[in-house]
Parts: sequence; structure tokens; C-alpha cells
Amino acid sequence: MAAREVLPTTLTDIIQETPRVCTFRLALPEKSHFSFQAGQFVMASIPGFLNTKGRPVRRAYSVASSPKDLEKGFLELTITRVGEGGFFSNRIHECRPGDTINIDGPYGSFVLRSAEEAPPHRYLFVASGSGIAPLRGMIRTILMEGRKVPVSLYYGYRSVSDFIFEKELTDYALGRPDFELVTALSRGGETALEPATGVPNVRKGLQGRITRLLPELIPNADGSEVYICGPPEMVGQSEAFFRNAGYPDERVHKEQW
Repeated sequence: MAAREVLPTTLTDIIQETPRVCTFRLALPEKSHFSFQAGQFVMASIPGFLNTKGRPVRRAYSVASSPKDLEKGFLELTITRVGEGGFFSNRIHECRPGDTINIDGPYGSFVLRSAEEAPPHRYLFVASGSGIAPLRGMIRTILMEGRKVPVSLYYGYRSVSDFIFEKELTDYALGRPDFELVTALSRGGETALEPATGVPNVRKGLQGRITRLLPELIPNADGSEVYICGPPEMVGQSEAFFRNAGYPDERVHKEQW
């Protein structure tokens, strides 16, 4: 992947999403012409943070914010601190407001279709773990642009404390009857979150992997536009489910890491 022009951004806010995940809000330089489509990623680097060959360490991260947020002068990267072996993720989690984070891009073809195209029957999102990051950017775009199309989000994570963007996504669903939110815990032995009383479109804390619950949650092909993001196994299983359910390939978009 050829590097594009490097853009220095300023870290302004660090939002603790879960014990291991933070969202880093980056302010763009004044008069910046940077743009991207919801779902794309950038390459991030830290000035002076080099590998053994003296080259900048660069890592790919999906933009978790919406292109509409650029109007306010910022973008957001949501990054999991990997721990041992997480060379770059450990370093960026040590950054503080005021530090410079370089980005270049955008890259990738996993993008939300524009509002000018024929609207789908529904936007259907399936995510696992940190795969929620680009989907959150897509969902924000749909809502900020005022698209009048139902949204369903099926999100799986390991345990109660691993729900990234919990308040934001729950608020979206509580504020819109046509926004369905279903979450599932893959780690056994956890206490499930209580479903939101009296709100049928919000169910949080179902037990089991999200891929195993898809047959119970999703009807056969209904004209929905599907976006899937997460680990390869989860993405592969989800893609196979939608294919077997009759969803055409051009309606199913995926990204894995």
C-alpha cells in the first residue's frame, strides 16, 4: 500500500469506551481538505515512533466517526489496547491530549452507499468486538443525514464490560422505534444485561455468539443492505448465512481483520 500525504492531527480527547478500548478524537489542521467515506480506514503513526529499521510504525484503523463530523473539524479512531504484542496500540494508549498523531489515507472499499443511490428496505449491520468501529461511523452518517430507512444492529462481544459505544448506540435505539439493537455475549457464565423494559426494539445481553443467533433474528432476503465487520471467522460465517438466506452478493458488504 503506497503511503499518501501524511496529515498531522492533534489529539484533543480520549474517551474510555471499555477497560481496553479508547476512542481518540483527532483535530484536523485548519484548511485541511481531508475527506473519506463512512467505513474507510486510515494509516496512523506517531512522530518519532520508529521500528528497528528507523521507519515510522504505521497501523491501519477504521475511522469510527462520520464524514459529517469533519464539518466540526475532527475524526475519531477507536483502538483496542492489545497488551503483549500490541506494539503500536500500547504506544498510542500512552498518548495524551495535545500530542500529534499522523494519518494518511483514506483507504478501503468497505463503504456506506451514498444517499443518492436507491435506498434499501433496511440497513442491517453485524459486528463483533472492535468491528463495531466502522459500522458506528456508518450509523452516525445515516442518522446525521436524516435517511428515513430502518436500521438494525446485531453486535456480539465477549462480556458485559466489552460493549463499545454502549450509551451512544442504546440512545439511538431508544430514540427511534425503527432502530433495532440486539447484542449478544459470547463468554459463558456472564450475567446478561436486562432488556430495556417496554422497548421491543432493544434487546441487550443475549447469550451466545452473534453468528449463531442470526437465524433467529433475521428473515430471508428482504431487500436489506448488509454490512459485516469483525474477525475472519465471524465474517465468513455471517456471509455464508446471508448467502444461504437468499441475499444477493451485491447487497452484502464485509470487512475483516
